[in-house]
Amino acid sequence: MRYVFFIFVILFAGCATKEFSDKSAKKIDLNSKTKASILEDYTKKALTFKKLELKYVKPTSFIDDGVRGEWVNYDENNKKLGKFKKIDKNLAAYADEIMILKTKKIIKLPYLVFNATKNGNLIAIIFENNAYGIYDLDKDKLVFYKKDDDVIAAKYLGERALFYNDLILFPLLNGKIAVVDTNSMKFIRNIDISDDFIIDNVIYANIVDNNLLMATPKRLVLFNPNFLIDYKDSIKHVIDLDGYVYVFNNEGKVIKFDSNLKKIKEVEFPFASFFAPSICKGNIYTITYSGYLIKLTPKLSATIYKTEQFNTAFPLKIKGCKIYNQDKVFFIE
Repeated sequence: MRYVFFIFVILFAGCATKEFSDKSAKKIDLNSKTKASILEDYTKKALTFKKLELKYVKPTSFIDDGVRGEWVNYDENNKKLGKFKKIDKNLAAYADEIMILKTKKIIKLPYLVFNATKNGNLIAIIFENNAYGIYDLDKDKLVFYKKDDDVIAAKYLGERALFYNDLILFPLLNGKIAVVDTNSMKFIRNIDISDDFIIDNVIYANIVDNNLLMATPKRLVLFNPNFLIDYKDSIKHVIDLDGYVYVFNNEGKVIKFDSNLKKIKEVEFPFASFFAPSICKGNIYTITYSGYLIKLTPKLSATIYKTEQFNTAFPLKIKGCKIYNQDKVFFIE
């Protein structure tokens, strides 16, 4: 019995350590720059502009070398944001405060901010305690607030609120989409897309060809007042382009759907574990954890590139046509 168990462990370990590789991958040398103050990094919550500054502090134990890393955050104009993390071109957040980047106005809120979206004079906010609210800049106050169920779960990515006509859709941390009417400032309903047994927060929500599509790490859902269609998978990332939706799963597959959730095509990259994909000049790019750069056309024709320029001991992030890796920015095209 021990012998069988030992063989099982060896086989399992061997499978677990397999990584995507492609001997026919094209070699590529990307132009790069090192400019710390423009480096971008995706955190669980927001897009952050970072510069690493090290300082020495007195060691607290014999295994403590006394070196500490402090991140200094910048806006797009290379101005320091202090402790605030940039959410998008409009907003930055820190703890229970939101900064309007254009005016540098700081809004104090009653709870820690998880994510936020600005549209005109309204800011739709998702709080860390799985509550959500609407702040009116003209009235300078929180005009709507509602607390949903408490969540005991690790946050995974996390989408921002979505403005749609006279509605705001709040992707919550428990697999629900809360719908609020901005005319009456009243809660309308919850759309629950979490698994029956596992609570997952919403990692994707968008309107694609007038269809509301949402995803958790377990399901991609098309919601319509009269019906609901879902696709179940181990979902890692979801991206949409020109009316189509692309799912990157944990098994190395990329699946293309139309906006009615009809499956169009899929391609597979065995053992590939994907970093978040991005769109560059009409194509989709992603990077595997083993350092391959994959270009996908909208029809899912793939070109695979290999370069020795990436340091795969550090995360690789793509935004638009730029790849961020350690202290370098690489340019795809």
